[in-house]
Amino acid sequence: MASTQTWSEYNGAGQTETASRSECNWKNIDDSTTAYTSSPVTAGNNSFTKYQALKFGGTWNSLSALTYKIDVNSEQAGAVTIKGAVVTSYTTPSTSASGDGAMSTSGVSANFNTSATPFVTGTASTTAGGTMYANALRTQMQTTGAAGPGDITAKTITASWTES
Repeated sequence: MASTQTWSEYNGAGQTETASRSECNWKNIDDSTTAYTSSPVTAGNNSFTKYQALKFGGTWNSLSALTYKIDVNSEQAGAVTIKGAVVTSYTTPSTSASGDGAMSTSGVSANFNTSATPFVTGTASTTAGGTMYANALRTQMQTTGAAGPGDITAKTITASWTES
C-alpha cells in the first residue's frame, strides 16, 4: 500500500483548482496556464500570490509529519525573495504583499484534510485512505527596485511526510 500524490493549484475568485501541476511559475497574472515570459514580474513589484497543495490518493495505513520547504528563498542580495506560508483559508490572489515571512528552507508544518479542499485546518496525521488534501502553501515572489532583469534561478519546493 502506498499513497500517490499530485500538486493542485488554485486561482481566481472562486478558488478554481487546476490538478496535476508540475511547476510553480511566479508571474504577473493569476492563472496556471500563461507562460511566465508573457506576464513577467518587473523590479519593484510582486507576483500574484500562488496557492498550491498536495492531493493524496490511494491506500495507506497512516500519513503524518508533513512539511513544505524551499531550497533557496532569496537572491540578488535580497532584491528578490520568495515569501510563503501554510494557510487554511483562501483569498483571491493579488500582487499586494502577502504579509508572509520568507519561505522556510528548513520546513514548515502542514496538516491533512479529508474535505474536498485544502483550505481547512485538518489534522497532523491521518489513517484514512482515498482522496486527501494537504493544507495549501501560499507563495509569492517579491522584488525591490534593485532586482535585475531576466529570470531568477530555478527554485525547488519540497513536500515531505511520514507514511506507513
